Amino acid sequence: MRKFAKPLSILIFILGTALAVNYARVANARETTAILSPISNSVNIFSLFKEHKQPKKIIYGYLPYWIMGQAEYLQLDKLTDIAYFGIYINADGSFKETLDDGTEEPGYANWKRSESLARLIEDSKKSGVRVSLTVISHEDEASDRFLDCKDCWPVLALNIKKELKRHGLKDVNLNFEYAEYTDVEKAKQYTEFVKFLHNDLDKTYGDSFLVVSTFADSLVKPRVTEIGELAKVTDGLFIMAYDFHRPSSDNAGPVSPIGGIGVHAEYDIKTMIKDYLTVAPPNKLIMGVPYYGYNWVVTSSNAYAIRIEGRDDIGYSQSQTYAGIMDTILRVRPLLKWDALGQTPYFSYVSAESGSTREVYFDNEQSLRAKYQLINENNLKGVGIWALGYDEGYAELWNLLYDEFIE
Repeated sequence: MRKFAKPLSILIFILGTALAVNYARVANARETTAILSPISNSVNIFSLFKEHKQPKKIIYGYLPYWIMGQAEYLQLDKLTDIAYFGIYINADGSFKETLDDGTEEPGYANWKRSESLARLIEDSKKSGVRVSLTVISHEDEASDRFLDCKDCWPVLALNIKKELKRHGLKDVNLNFEYAEYTDVEKAKQYTEFVKFLHNDLDKTYGDSFLVVSTFADSLVKPRVTEIGELAKVTDGLFIMAYDFHRPSSDNAGPVSPIGGIGVHAEYDIKTMIKDYLTVAPPNKLIMGVPYYGYNWVVTSSNAYAIRIEGRDDIGYSQSQTYAGIMDTILRVRPLLKWDALGQTPYFSYVSAESGSTREVYFDNEQSLRAKYQLINENNLKGVGIWALGYDEGYAELWNLLYDEFIE
């Protein structure tokens, strides 16, 4: 018994300290707000004793290079996949290493030299979390030239494998996004390239996991992504089920509305899922959700308020991360409202800096839970997150992932 006394007393001390700190935090939170509780200010010693269960679905999160400072908040036991975002291609199949001004391309520089990223990749491997490299093309002309150049495809494939070797990886996310719509021929070229790359990766690694990002409206607008054909030649499609309203939209509105088509939205999530399932099996579909919202300068505090063109004196419409929105709520203490059709929260407030009326639509626990239920009801492959780190130290969205896909 005596040899256990010291460890036991230490454990009792830790438990007592943690409970005291947590009690003080809760007491303070009740005085300040009943909405939020940042994990960075909380201690939950009992989580150390929880059984670690494997997720029942794919939980696929993008990790942008510009958010690496928030990597410390990632809860790896609630993820199956991390896609580092990312490195950009040139039209000849090489990677973009410098910007037009001659400075280093930050996504590529971070991929090569970030110690934080290297540690995260190693920690992910130990935790059984698959890490992918996101290969990006967002310039329409460069994308066209690359797809037209079949000799450039094996060049890119070779360069991808060189970069995967840098961190001992074998999995890829492809993110080709055209600013404009594309014709059918270009979409067929893209599908052919994806098939080529998938075969090349599998030939090299045997079981490479290739996921392709697709626009939510790919089945109703001329996008480069042929959903039915891509589903046949990939391991998964990451549906970017967001940006239904943007900072440039005429009205404020939900970023990712579940309903409302024909009323407040041209398209909605329920219709999107139905359309995707007409051409692709559910076990290929990863539905992405936004960990961000938009904050518009508007004419009134009414729902779907008309956007005002921004100016220096009144401010501009802009994106905000989930953490940024939570911080705004804590600061301005607005009345949270609920959009019944879109099934998302929103609020309005008057900016103390400019005096302008602003309106914010975003996703929280309640609206994300509704989306996660759709994923489960339709037996989709899993959920995707844009983007990891956007919640910073707020723990509620991690807890929701656990409740819906792990517990």
